[in-house]
Amino acid sequence: TAELQMRGAAVFERYMRHWLGAEFDEIPRSTPFNYVVHQQTMISPDRLQATYGAIGSQVERHCADGAYFGVDMPGRVERLSDEEARAEYGEAVDAVFSTQELAIDPDPVADLIVKKVVDTEAITIRRDTMVTGVDTTLRYLDTVSVDGSTSRLGPYDHVVNCAWEGRPALDAGVGLAQRAPWSFRMKYFLKTMSGVSLPSSTIVLGPFGDVVQYANGEQYLTWYPSSRLGWSTDLTPPPWPTRPCALEADRIARQILANLAEVVPAAADVSPETVEVRGGVIFALGQTDIDDPTSQLHQRSNVGVSTFGVRYLSIDTGKYTTAPLFAHEAAERLTGQP
Repeated sequence: TAELQMRGAAVFERYMRHWLGAEFDEIPRSTPFNYVVHQQTMISPDRLQATYGAIGSQVERHCADGAYFGVDMPGRVERLSDEEARAEYGEAVDAVFSTQELAIDPDPVADLIVKKVVDTEAITIRRDTMVTGVDTTLRYLDTVSVDGSTSRLGPYDHVVNCAWEGRPALDAGVGLAQRAPWSFRMKYFLKTMSGVSLPSSTIVLGPFGDVVQYANGEQYLTWYPSSRLGWSTDLTPPPWPTRPCALEADRIARQILANLAEVVPAAADVSPETVEVRGGVIFALGQTDIDDPTSQLHQRSNVGVSTFGVRYLSIDTGKYTTAPLFAHEAAERLTGQP
């Protein structure tokens, strides 16, 4: 898993800038992440320190200085002193490791991708249309529009399944099995411009949370037990709402902030009235939750581009970091060119 994430991180910025242009450089980035070891961690701080050190050494081999968002020594990991840790973290924390890891804001990235697609004359866009099936022999798409009318589109030279929660059902329809048993999770998060300065933090190792502090002041906040409110192992997940009702949104926001405040005390100063509650579906291989140390959810290496026949590709991006890597691989398979 670590090896694959490094490969993705090493090319992420270069590929995205190539596809999206100089505007990609304007996307807000986070402050460097701290890995914050909770007292209820599944793995001890000393074991984590050894693992992080080994991963850091691998990062240095994969990512040259400057290749990862201009960062020098991208594999550097340092364990903070207790005094340094207590300056920003609460009593629920056993240890803190500073890293060079960064996040980028996915919302403006998505906006740029949409703009690029819309502005590209060679791409035909069909709005308000759902693909319900694929004929891989003739390479047609069966679709239904929002008004209920059905149609068959094609034929196409190739069909690439880049759907998200709809991807497994389309794969099953052509006879392509998933690589292992899977699950869908509905996870909610908070986005806010609270004005409160918070350290970018990944709380490990278990069902905890994350804090992302972007350079433009925006923040992303989660706490897993309060954020993960849907679970399904069906072929297609239920239609979970991406924006909960006002009462539910307020409850989620208050629970996330209260739990985060035990780890990052400054989170207590974030007002629930300043946050926006949103959610999205997570697809991953594995059918037990992250509090199970043996769960496949902890392994994100069995992902990527699958081929059915010679004309149908299905892409499980795994993590956000590896999406450009697999997009490039899919293009190579389609064109036969590097």
